[in-house]
Amino acid sequence: MNRLKTSLTDWGHNDYLGMKKSILYIALCLFSVLQISCEDNREEYLDDYSTILYFRNSGEIEHSIYKTEEETHYAVSIVKAGSDMSATTTVDMKVMDESMLAEYNENQGTRYKMLPSGCYSIKTGLLTFNATEMYKKVDLSFYTEAISVLQDEEQENEYIVPLFLSNSSDSINTEKKYMFIKPEVVTPVVSFEKTGYVMNAFPETGGDHIDLTLPLWLSIENKWSFDCYTEVDESLLEAYNQEQGGNLMLLPPASYIINEDGIVKMTPEGENRLSIEVSREGLSYGNYVLPLLLAGTSFEAIDVDPTKNTCLLGVSYVPDAESLTSIHLVENMISYHPNSICEGSVAELIDGDPGTYFHSDYSVGVALPHWLQFALPSEVSAFRFEYVTRNAGSHVVPHRVSLYGSTDGVEFRRIAVLSSELPYDVGQTYTSPVFVTGEKIKHIRMTVDESPSGSFALAEFRLWAL
Repeated sequence: MNRLKTSLTDWGHNDYLGMKKSILYIALCLFSVLQISCEDNREEYLDDYSTILYFRNSGEIEHSIYKTEEETHYAVSIVKAGSDMSATTTVDMKVMDESMLAEYNENQGTRYKMLPSGCYSIKTGLLTFNATEMYKKVDLSFYTEAISVLQDEEQENEYIVPLFLSNSSDSINTEKKYMFIKPEVVTPVVSFEKTGYVMNAFPETGGDHIDLTLPLWLSIENKWSFDCYTEVDESLLEAYNQEQGGNLMLLPPASYIINEDGIVKMTPEGENRLSIEVSREGLSYGNYVLPLLLAGTSFEAIDVDPTKNTCLLGVSYVPDAESLTSIHLVENMISYHPNSICEGSVAELIDGDPGTYFHSDYSVGVALPHWLQFALPSEVSAFRFEYVTRNAGSHVVPHRVSLYGSTDGVEFRRIAVLSSELPYDVGQTYTSPVFVTGEKIKHIRMTVDESPSGSFALAEFRLWAL
């Protein structure tokens, strides 16, 4: 019995010691996890004994320098962190020398090159943090012209200002002790806010003229006053008609006045837009265009964006919608592509019931565009239409529609493209503006160029013409 009691006593004692060791081990593991998880942010360096320093933005930092400024400034931030926020400490911030940068490049596989001293200035050396300072900011100045000349001559090199922290009695975060500021000279650009063909309707009744505006946009905040020069370029319209198969007409010079002869005065507080007044003089029903080119600026440090420097400002002189007559559509007037149907029917497109529908054929694997085509009973020079989207399935709602006209049903000319104005939801009605055809036509084709599903469905379709 005594031997048994002794054995049990020894077992209990050993178990107690083992439990203590297990608890201590778990506590140490938890402490280690907490330490590891506190690697990146200031709050995470809360060791009872340490103060730690690091660059707030470490690693490679790209910094844009705009040609409009002679000198650009960047604030380098160094952070003091730790559990005792009232601690005082010091650290050296320096620029790497050539040998140190070469060694870093070799170790890290980078290709940095030292930005010449004449391209920037920074005050380096000992930084002292007092009890209330959580960070220090050091000004780095870049000299635009010097950097611009350098980058024009040597476009292949990655010029940087390489900074590092060292010589502190406290800890320096090894992962955040280096900072490489990479300047890039950027030329601001001005552009038309709207590009491509921009349609504007000019109804036959109402005032004798309409006022059109075309805003200009600068790629950075405008702090300057300068002029932008715009001009009419007929070749833009010729190229567009040839590319799109259209027959848009040049707006007659007698029908418009461009404010300030096309000079837009850009100011920090101004509206910064081109203004045009269009009158009825010399116009008959038709689709006209004023082809505009943004040709240059008076400020050599600001360029024109070559991708957004043209606008075909459209003026469609159209009859009033009320003067158009409803066309009674019947099934044999309507053809479609693909020329098969997997759901619904053409008859259900014109039956007046929004609960039925026509669905273009998605089963044959024919990619968009799919279309509906209408053979008219007589020639027309203007038309408008209305459709109702199917009452279920937004994936079959048209997102982009093109309209074409033809005299013979074989050769078609594009009349208009519709996108942002279309409804993208189910059970919605879209009523188009009046379109003039530019010539007498007997066939209208509506192509669906984009939809979420690659096919389309419509519940109803109606047409009016003149």
